[in-house]
Amino acid sequence: MRKIFLVEDDDSIREVLEIFLRSENYTVHSFANVSEFQKRKKDEIPDLYLFDVMLPDGSGIDLCKEIKNNNINEGIPVIIMSAHAQLTQIKDACEPDDFIAKPFDIDRLLQQIQKIVNP
Repeated sequence: MRKIFLVEDDDSIREVLEIFLRSENYTVHSFANVSEFQKRKKDEIPDLYLFDVMLPDGSGIDLCKEIKNNNINEGIPVIIMSAHAQLTQIKDACEPDDFIAKPFDIDRLLQQIQKIVNP
């Protein structure tokens, strides 16, 4: 079963994504903010990172940079979600593997995840 680490501060969005992705046979570990994410088991590596840009105690862009600069995560894709930023604004900052604009269509999101996780 493929594993996704989700960092999303909006409780409703996080819960919907957890339920939906689990129903699609993904294991989901979700975090409400950067500090929760930083406390995760560092030896547990997911198949995909899914980060919101605007978080109460940091930025998904900074998390993306951290992941991309860590050799342990080499080849692990990162998808960035945002209601405010656009891909052109964040592409140079962290080079995500994909970008999802909010609000998003849940079926399109699933297609993007499947395309990246199951190439």
